[in-house]
Amino acid sequence: MEEITQRQKAVATAVVAEHIQTAQPVGSDSLRQSHGFSCSSATIRSEMVRLERQGYLNQPHTSAGRLPLGPAYRLYVNGLRPGAARLDRDVAWIQGELRRVAGQHEAALRLSSGILSRITRYPAVVISPGEREARLIDLSLTSVSARNVLLSFLDDDGRGDEALIETDGPVTVAEVERIEGLLRERLVGEHLGAAAPIDDVDVPDAGLLRGLRGAFEDAGSARVYVEGTTFVLDQPEFEESERLRRVISILTPSPLLRRALEEAAGSAAPAVCIGLEHGIEALRDCSVVAATYSAGGRRTGALGVLGPMRMKYELALEMVSIIARNLGQALSRSEEQ
Repeated sequence: MEEITQRQKAVATAVVAEHIQTAQPVGSDSLRQSHGFSCSSATIRSEMVRLERQGYLNQPHTSAGRLPLGPAYRLYVNGLRPGAARLDRDVAWIQGELRRVAGQHEAALRLSSGILSRITRYPAVVISPGEREARLIDLSLTSVSARNVLLSFLDDDGRGDEALIETDGPVTVAEVERIEGLLRERLVGEHLGAAAPIDDVDVPDAGLLRGLRGAFEDAGSARVYVEGTTFVLDQPEFEESERLRRVISILTPSPLLRRALEEAAGSAAPAVCIGLEHGIEALRDCSVVAATYSAGGRRTGALGVLGPMRMKYELALEMVSIIARNLGQALSRSEEQ
């Protein structure tokens, strides 16, 4: 992309700041009045035309102002200074809430997602550690019907889980009881992260084997906690049904959502992926602000928010940083207890 002048950078970032506040196309007159430019409105319009040609701005129709595009948002984000949005009252509340659940691993993760969403008003995502270290302490298989088997299991964190598995063919109650005995012998006492390799267990029905393997893989892998999905409905960018459908389809504990967050969360310092920077077509109209969190000095997971490119980046960056730090501290206390 062609190098732009300092004044063009100032115009582009001012357009972003104005659009974040109003959600409307930005005109040269309002920009001059609200951002204190010493040049005339005509000069600002000329710079806007140049920025449009260079891919920073877009004019939805001839008589409208300009809308910022991804490169303009990137200029804006790169120029932000950390700490601008800090609210001491919120920080104290966050610290108190997470201290309250210290020692409760899952509760801390879920609460962090809820707090982050509540303060930023964007959907918030927390990814648990990549592989769970809990051990399987009990499991059972129950024949629900000729072609459905219920798997129930419990780990030493006290977390129970169930999975209804559809078999390829009829499976008798006696066969289900036999397989349950083999699984208990093979898996009880094992880490959940190591529980998935069960190909050596004699399970003749391919559908049942596939379902068992998938259930243990899900239980042993990172958990994804999503809160505040309905905040998407507050954003005018997603009033168009197709855009809304794309974003809502991602806001499930899916591999794509996990990938979007992990792509953005390169380190403990919060980072921003704008538009297609995260490489996910369904989120081309969105930005992700994310960071990693750690307990005991180890990198353990990621958290962040997902919203429109017209995001309040200062607030999102500050809150992601604060909650990542306090979640790490809560989990460290959990490990010590």
